[in-house]
Amino acid sequence: MEPPTAIKRRLNELGIRSRLRARPRAQGRVLAPAGLFRRLPSAPGLYFPFYHDVLPEYADDLRHHLRTLRRLGPMVGWEEALAVLAGDRPLTGPMFCLSFDDGHLSWRDVVVPVLRELSVPAMFFLTTGLVGQPGNLSWADCREIRQAGFGFGSHTLTHHRLADQDEREARREIADSKREMEDELGVPVLDFAAPYGNPAVDYTERDVRVAREAGYRSFASTRRPAMHTGDSPMWIHRQGLHPAWPIMAVRTRVHD
Repeated sequence: MEPPTAIKRRLNELGIRSRLRARPRAQGRVLAPAGLFRRLPSAPGLYFPFYHDVLPEYADDLRHHLRTLRRLGPMVGWEEALAVLAGDRPLTGPMFCLSFDDGHLSWRDVVVPVLRELSVPAMFFLTTGLVGQPGNLSWADCREIRQAGFGFGSHTLTHHRLADQDEREARREIADSKREMEDELGVPVLDFAAPYGNPAVDYTERDVRVAREAGYRSFASTRRPAMHTGDSPMWIHRQGLHPAWPIMAVRTRVHD
């Protein structure tokens, strides 16, 4: 596992990254020039782009992102993506597997209608402690999304950084959230995404082991490189995006 770069660490100290995240269009403009040195995927590779909250004003932007990616290669569900990693489905070009994190109310009001309109599958990683809180989904909302054909995975109980927890607390975050979701949704919950997702900084190999012991089949991080047949599903690489970003900024995350 690798620590964040010194530049990232310094940006965090200065608070620049947090301020940019609060202004996503400005963040996208800052990132866009770096996209000149990247190109959207053309070679075989499995990509896992993900988003968080998608406010109504970003619905058309999300459509634009998804249509752009879909022109490059198929949008597949989580099950199909794992089949690619296992070698049970061929990887002949770029493929994309979409997910969303946390549990925002916009999933119900904005995201799911867009996904259904475009016939795009997705996985929703839910932080169970947020359910029912202002601005977040209820369990009834989650069941409705599940019944619409979308998958659910765990994003812990509280969204705390797993690397900061002792093993007992990490196990509670990972295993108890799984049990709660299975009780509420009535389906197995087999997939996990680590909050924040940076290896060695936000989670450790211990947490991957705990997730495996709890019965998860996949563990998602925020490492960015494309994945290929034979890669481990317990080390899923995801590329964090915001729908407000221009495609040139998307190229800094999703590229050959």
